[in-house]
Amino acid sequence: MSSRILDVNGGQFQIDVAESGSGDPLLYLHGIAGKQEGDFIAELATSHRVIAPWIPGFGSSTGSEQIADFHDLIYLYLDLLDELELRDLPVVGHSLGGMLAAELAAVQPERFSKVALIGSLGLWDQDNPVLDFFTVPPAEFAEAMYTDQKSEAALAIATAPQSKLPEVDPETDEGKEIIDYYVERAKSMSTAAKYLWPIPNKGLSKRLHRVTQPTLLIWGEGDGICPPVYAEYFAAALSNASSQIVPGAAHMVHVEKPGEVAAIINKFLST
Repeated sequence: MSSRILDVNGGQFQIDVAESGSGDPLLYLHGIAGKQEGDFIAELATSHRVIAPWIPGFGSSTGSEQIADFHDLIYLYLDLLDELELRDLPVVGHSLGGMLAAELAAVQPERFSKVALIGSLGLWDQDNPVLDFFTVPPAEFAEAMYTDQKSEAALAIATAPQSKLPEVDPETDEGKEIIDYYVERAKSMSTAAKYLWPIPNKGLSKRLHRVTQPTLLIWGEGDGICPPVYAEYFAAALSNASSQIVPGAAHMVHVEKPGEVAAIINKFLST
């Protein structure tokens, strides 16, 4: 996977854009834990040239302080897509990235050929609320994100940073890696809160009818962040949607089942 920094809006933003694979372009928009998505992107890249920009505040992208709200982020991404000269391509988004993908497809439906949303945020039902993962204990957050609580990723979330950092030697490669992980985690959660807290509802339900292209909804059966019933809510609001529930996976379904989820998406895009 290669990466480059792209200036947008006269250098107000420097967007870290990762690319992998060859063939027809595919836009991928990451979720709240984008650093873990490498295997999934590699699977998508077997059939497409995957273009995966980092939201300012994630990765090496800068300019988060210039963004007042989620609508600013939408138009920043439209400017970015103009810079990249990307049109008539599919967009795939997970979680926060799914919410952004749906908004982009609603604002400029002619730009995107197909839409795939994975555990997407953006809708709200008081009877089935999205988990407030900014306030729950780390162990509960890990359980909502991953089915396998013994996995390295789940254990990293369940372990509170303050309990582990005093044991870290910053002079070692392992220590630097651990520190980098927790710094990135704190930065990304702070950025995500800007768009998702107190609830991830920015009025998307009023605009979803504009998403008329074929749309695929993928959910982990055990998603504890955004329950699978939200796939039904999205499907009811969309005119051309199909759904797939993946067993044995939670919110990070594409990380827990990268090959399976990528195969589902590639099949959808090929028809």
